[in-house]
Amino acid sequence: MKRVLFLILLLCALPAAGQKKDSFWRDLNDFLGMRADKKYAKTDTTYVGRYPHIWDARLFDQATGLYIVSTFDGDIRLSSGVCNRVGVGLSYRGLGLNISHALGRRRSHDLTLSSYGRHFSFELAFKATNDLTGSVAMDGIEGHVLEDKIANLYLISNKLNLLYTFNSRFSYGAAMKQTWIQRRSAGSFIAAVSWAVWDMLFLEESERTLDSFYEANYFYQRFSVGAGYGYNFVFGQKHWLIHASLVPMWTVYEMHGWRKDGVRERVSYPYGHIAYSGSARVGVYYRWGTRWSIGLSSVVNQMASSNHFFSKTPGFQRFAGQEWQATLSFGFRF
Repeated sequence: MKRVLFLILLLCALPAAGQKKDSFWRDLNDFLGMRADKKYAKTDTTYVGRYPHIWDARLFDQATGLYIVSTFDGDIRLSSGVCNRVGVGLSYRGLGLNISHALGRRRSHDLTLSSYGRHFSFELAFKATNDLTGSVAMDGIEGHVLEDKIANLYLISNKLNLLYTFNSRFSYGAAMKQTWIQRRSAGSFIAAVSWAVWDMLFLEESERTLDSFYEANYFYQRFSVGAGYGYNFVFGQKHWLIHASLVPMWTVYEMHGWRKDGVRERVSYPYGHIAYSGSARVGVYYRWGTRWSIGLSSVVNQMASSNHFFSKTPGFQRFAGQEWQATLSFGFRF
């Protein structure tokens, strides 16, 4: 009798659980729909439009790379190989998930997250690699980074860009991710802040654990602010779009030095030190109808600092780094 009562209660609970599950997805769909409608209601539809479909599937190929030069307290010249990743993505009303796989035997880990809104946009990138070539000459560390010793050096970079576009008729999303439709050509002034951290981790050949990362760690940090301009050019019966934007920035905070045994040792900058950075974005895409599109976009971040200008200190010291990312995507909406 107890078993019969248990089965009856279980059968009665299943529809309720299914209703709760259906209610969750229905509430999520209503929330995303209302958010999209609210955003679209404030948009000048003469210049910017949205796709009528709620699902977006795409194939993409993303390539990343970096280059770094430092002559503070030594001479470091390193570059990573091109890390290529292919993947698929699926999004529903702007909420999506991407899955990618690295090609070849590149020892690199990349994480990128970006969102481009009507006014506010952000780009977050993380890269950890020991696939490096070049040379290192510093106190206690000297020689070339060869293939058989490449595991002894790691380079980790973190970067965040925050962007604000003043003209809502200009769409970063249409140019960089094809999430909107740029119907007419438009441009906008852009304000930006940027934060970046670079860490170079030197390990002994016999030490490959995370604890040894702090044995000798060269770090560089900077915070920059700036302003620039971007433009979306629409042509070819509104099927083609070419985007270009440039945002030069002035570095208002900068620090570099060594971290040994968990303790930071900052290196002071000489008189006349100047630091600057900037970011550039280009993109081109073609769409036919409201379902298919193909696009190529790229983001390049450049930073540099030196004591060359107005310096009374002998010798030329500088730090320069460049990171880039290029994405080729093919999208289908339904």
